[in-house]
Amino acid sequence: MGRLGTVPPGRVWVDCAACRRSGRYRVASLLDRFGPDISTLDLLRHLTASCRYQRAPGALPARKYEHLCLAAITLPQPVKQIPPVPPGVPYTIEIWDRIGGRLELHLATIYPLSLAIAAFEAACLEWPTKEVTLRDRARIVRKRTSPPSPLPTLL
Repeated sequence: MGRLGTVPPGRVWVDCAACRRSGRYRVASLLDRFGPDISTLDLLRHLTASCRYQRAPGALPARKYEHLCLAAITLPQPVKQIPPVPPGVPYTIEIWDRIGGRLELHLATIYPLSLAIAAFEAACLEWPTKEVTLRDRARIVRKRTSPPSPLPTLL
């Protein structure tokens, strides 16, 4: 578990299945109250300290018919950083297997054609014995076929 200072803005939910209590807290108010250096486990212990089933750290474990505090903390999800998709159709650069004609490696998905051509030429230099394609969906824009394999010599 991390620290409260690394939690993204939003709401923290604390729910206990044993006593059926629940609480919702804003991260900003928790930061003001406890500070950014408190661990989320210690925060859960502070927020559930009044639970009648809560045990102190280091206390004996609950016996067979005793209840335990089953409080759980749910932190807000981090904001996903989705890069913007540029307009146009993406171009893919792929390396193909010589035997069987299977796709061996998907190198890149690039949007501007000029960058895709430059990356295709760099891939051709990097994999000189492989078949390399630059495709626009199913249409092959450029293709570098692999050189013919030398026939094995018989002794």
